[in-house]
Amino acid sequence: MVKKIIIAVLIVLVMGGGAWYYFRQTHHTSIEKILANPGAYEGNAVTIEGEVTDRTAFFAVVKFFKVKDKTGVITVVTKKTLPAIRSIVRVQGKIDEAFPIGDEKLVVFREESVEEKSSNSSNK
Repeated sequence: MVKKIIIAVLIVLVMGGGAWYYFRQTHHTSIEKILANPGAYEGNAVTIEGEVTDRTAFFAVVKFFKVKDKTGVITVVTKKTLPAIRSIVRVQGKIDEAFPIGDEKLVVFREESVEEKSSNSSNK
C-alpha cells in the first residue's frame, strides 16, 4: 500500500513538473504572421524572437530596434536599453499600431520585456 502511494505521488510530481516547464516556456509568433495580419494581433500580448539587425535612439526619448527572424523583419519600440546588434532576443509586447504609408504597411511592436539570449562576437 505504501509503495502505491509513493508511486502515485512521484507520478503526480513528474507530471506537474512537466506541465510547469511547458507552460513556463513562452512560445513565439513568427514575424511573417504578424505582418500578414497585424489587425489580428493589435492590442494582444505577443512574443517574437530573432536577431537584432539595427537600432536607433533619438535623444534617449525615442528608441527602437529591428528584429529579424526567418520570416521577416519588424520594428520594436522600447523605453529600455537597446540590445546589441546581432544579438538574439526574445521580445514580449503588443502590436500598437498598423497603418499604411503609401505602398508600405507600418507595424509598430511596442516592447514590454526583452530577453537578450546571446550575442554574436563576430564583427563585420
